[in-house]
Amino acid sequence: MIDLTPPLSEAMNNIAAWRNRYTKTEYPHKIVVNMLYRAYSTRLVFQAFSNGELPDGFDDFQEAIQYVMQFYSTTATTQVFHNLLYWMKSRPTEQVGTICTQNYENLATKAEYDSKAKEEIEFSYAFEMLNDMCVLYWIAFRLSGKSSVDAISAMTGVIIEEIPGMDYSITKQVFQQLLVARFMNFHYHPLP
Repeated sequence: MIDLTPPLSEAMNNIAAWRNRYTKTEYPHKIVVNMLYRAYSTRLVFQAFSNGELPDGFDDFQEAIQYVMQFYSTTATTQVFHNLLYWMKSRPTEQVGTICTQNYENLATKAEYDSKAKEEIEFSYAFEMLNDMCVLYWIAFRLSGKSSVDAISAMTGVIIEEIPGMDYSITKQVFQQLLVARFMNFHYHPLP
């Protein structure tokens, strides 16, 4: 199984840093921007994988995940960074995987003055970050020779039937159900 502790720690460190860096009114909106930045970047990596644009035949998962993370980083900086705010403004209702700008911007506005909404948006950031990391891990397993089902099993310990037409959204939903929700239930603790 994949250990989601490192990405959860990264998410919580990001939350703590942003709380200190931004005002109470800016802070929840910065979380939304970062959620969408990750979602758009991951979706583009998934599309490149689906289109056969990523090399396969890696010797092992570690080699493949290094490649995938580098590709993700390059994609984020070259394709998403300069377009993100425009995409969010011009396509507020677009589903990017399992999230939508409009829904989270509404929550962010509420979180400016409501501590429960602030906690919800922080949880959502961590939850979605883990989901996107699972998508990247799944791609790395696929590039190292595992079938879709075997990659899911290696990550979750669960054996499922083949899911036809696994796109970015469906892949995230699979990991939400089989791994991330359970992991968050045991390991997520809101910051004070």
